[in-house]
Amino acid sequence: MKRMNALAEQRHMSIGIVGAGWIAEHAHLPCFLSLGNVSVRAIYDTDEARAARLAEQAGAAACSRLSEIGQVPLDAVILCTPNHTHYEIAKHFLEKGIHVLCEKPMTTTAKEAESLRRLAEETGTVLMMGFVNRYRDDIRELRSRIAAGQIGEVQICEVSWRRKRGIPRPGSWFTQKQLSGGGVLIDLGSHMLDQLLFLTGAEEPVACLGSFHSRPVFTQEGYSNWLGSSESEKVEVEDTAVGMIQFANGMLGKVHVSWQDDVAGDFVQIHLKGERGSLTLNTLFGFSDQGLYKQPHLLLTFAGQEVQYFPLPAKPDPLVAFQRQAEQFVACIREKSQPVPSAQDGEKVVRLIELLYQSVRKGLVVT
Repeated sequence: MKRMNALAEQRHMSIGIVGAGWIAEHAHLPCFLSLGNVSVRAIYDTDEARAARLAEQAGAAACSRLSEIGQVPLDAVILCTPNHTHYEIAKHFLEKGIHVLCEKPMTTTAKEAESLRRLAEETGTVLMMGFVNRYRDDIRELRSRIAAGQIGEVQICEVSWRRKRGIPRPGSWFTQKQLSGGGVLIDLGSHMLDQLLFLTGAEEPVACLGSFHSRPVFTQEGYSNWLGSSESEKVEVEDTAVGMIQFANGMLGKVHVSWQDDVAGDFVQIHLKGERGSLTLNTLFGFSDQGLYKQPHLLLTFAGQEVQYFPLPAKPDPLVAFQRQAEQFVACIREKSQPVPSAQDGEKVVRLIELLYQSVRKGLVVT
């Protein structure tokens, strides 16, 4: 019986990739292609040429309509389309009993996020959030120290991801409000708000205050970065966002994210102040080649004592985290277990983002 169960768990799994953009091509596709007993059977994109290019790499069917990908027998899909499409496309597959790994953000509204979470529960499907940075070794090290009580109960958590020249292709859907739902807060902020919640376990927000800022983008100077070149000067969304969140347990959270900031290089910083001391992680998420820190590191400080410095492996390969995420997604489907990060985790982040946007629109603290 045990052998039969093991064989059932390892049955061949068919995957579809929905959205053939940068993250699908450079992260998800190579990771899922490397998994045993898993095949990428279909690539969908409204751009037929782009779908065809990735499909050729995977030996998969190229689809430019959802009706086409629906003809391919699939167990699960990886959702990598523009933000405003997440709700309808995820709903489409979940209703058919097809599992979904959804790139951030889960949706652009909290109401839609709640609806998808409930749908996954009703259909018994796996709806997993693509908060890939949870799988990084530096984050695992930081979280283990917090969980071990090294700094005591966390009182303040500040999370930052700031780039020097990191707008995702100015003029693309990332910078068009109707398609993205927002700017850097919904892009980089989704990851950083998830880290805030993941590392601290903070639950209910009781007050939020947000402040957004933007600068002109001079694309005529040949703006480009590792994500590609500019498409136009049309940037309708914020490029810098700062927010403060008071939680019901008394913890204060702060988020600071920027696509173009006055910094010497790109960096991620997570600082936690506890009742016994503080922990600070200086590192960089993502694929940027403009990192500030040559040596990522942790700083540990106890009240009134000298700072302790702990170097971490230089520039972690971001594909390691994507590989672990792919393995976790497949394991959850085979084991019929709840994914971590879950749909509820995605919903919590969308709710925080929505509150911060409300605060900016109203010009005051929202509760």
